[in-house]
Amino acid sequence: MVAVQLPGKVKAQGDTNHPAPLVSGAQGAIQFTGMKQVISLIRLTLLLRIATSIVGVLVVLTFLPTTAPVYIELAAVVPSLLLLVVVFIAPLRGWETPRFVKGLLVAAIVAEALEAVISRLGLQLVAAASGMDVGEFYRRNVGFPVEWSLMRLPLNGPLLFITIPAVLGGWIDGKKGSLRWAAFTVLMTLLSTIATTSPEFTQWRLNIGVFGAQAIVVFITTFFVATLADQQRAEQTEIETANRKLAEQALVREQLATSRERVRLARDLHDTLAHTLAGLVVQANVVDTLFGKDPVAARRELARVQSVARQGLLDARAAISDLRANIVEDLGLASALQRQLEMMGQRAGLQVDFERSGDEPQLDKAHAEALFRIVQEALNNVERHANASHVSVCMEQNPLPDRILTVRIKDDGIGFEETALDDERFGLRGMRERAELIGAHLRIDSIVGAGTTVSITYRQE
Repeated sequence: MVAVQLPGKVKAQGDTNHPAPLVSGAQGAIQFTGMKQVISLIRLTLLLRIATSIVGVLVVLTFLPTTAPVYIELAAVVPSLLLLVVVFIAPLRGWETPRFVKGLLVAAIVAEALEAVISRLGLQLVAAASGMDVGEFYRRNVGFPVEWSLMRLPLNGPLLFITIPAVLGGWIDGKKGSLRWAAFTVLMTLLSTIATTSPEFTQWRLNIGVFGAQAIVVFITTFFVATLADQQRAEQTEIETANRKLAEQALVREQLATSRERVRLARDLHDTLAHTLAGLVVQANVVDTLFGKDPVAARRELARVQSVARQGLLDARAAISDLRANIVEDLGLASALQRQLEMMGQRAGLQVDFERSGDEPQLDKAHAEALFRIVQEALNNVERHANASHVSVCMEQNPLPDRILTVRIKDDGIGFEETALDDERFGLRGMRERAELIGAHLRIDSIVGAGTTVSITYRQE
């Protein structure tokens, strides 16, 4: 007895449709998927900034005895208004490049620092015109400990609005670039502090303390967000690389499957149509030789020629039908195997039996087609070489959690010795390659005079 174990080595990925290529590189991904989001966030930040100014104006008109801060706030919000107009125009003009968006972020930081200067200097001018400093002006005109412009710090402008552009810049440029954005934001905050701080030592000490606290917040926040962005981009790059490798592997497998199918077709044509035509040529020569000498024998040989030609025509039609039809997809694996077995039995005059145990296996198209082709090749071997009278196919689907599918093809033919095992003659190379492609195990057991059993074992994921 000969037992050949052919373990599968490669696990196919199923469908060979290639995924669309992703944009490679962090900057490429940002350019095509992130710039619109950044512009939207800038727009939202500016709208919130303007909304706080509106609330501040309403507070002044409602609670303060003087309306001078209203004009200061209106003047301070002008840079944000101008920048908001640009942000709304940008998508219409196609200005969604990283360079333009970075320019918007720089402009937003500068605008917020400038607004802080306008607001602070305006209050100082109003207080000076009344003969008071800013602190005295607040004490006399504001009867509650709430600043008239909500969310606006009295020194350097709202920390939220000047930090958001820096954070977005860090998200674009990553961890290293975040330090530049934080430093630029801190520099603009420092300049606004210097421009609005009176020379008294007490105010300088207070303003520098607040400035230092703001600088720490800006650096930490920007660096933290940039670190998360770098991590996200690294993970995205890994996913893109994995997808690209899977696409390349799928392409290689598809090419290999196409090449193997061509080899199988060539082998089938050689074993059927080519042999038939060669036999026809030989028998035609015999008929030509006997035609003048023995007309009776010539007619007998001519009848054989006609029989061989008819069989060759049937084989050719069967091959063409096999190429055109996708029987596995139409009927399912079990019904396709049963039909193939019955057709082979009718064609070869063999007794056939089909047995199925368990439910219909849930396989993708590529794996089901590969299993069908392996069984088909095994049945072809029985028909051509086994000299059998009975063939059976048994398909067994184990229940969960094993999910192991086993298909056995057994005949009562002549069998063969191990030395007679010819991969090319019996199509075993193609069977083995198909099994390896889907990660299945192919085993062949044969006893001389007692037939052959081919077993395919496939573990479903």
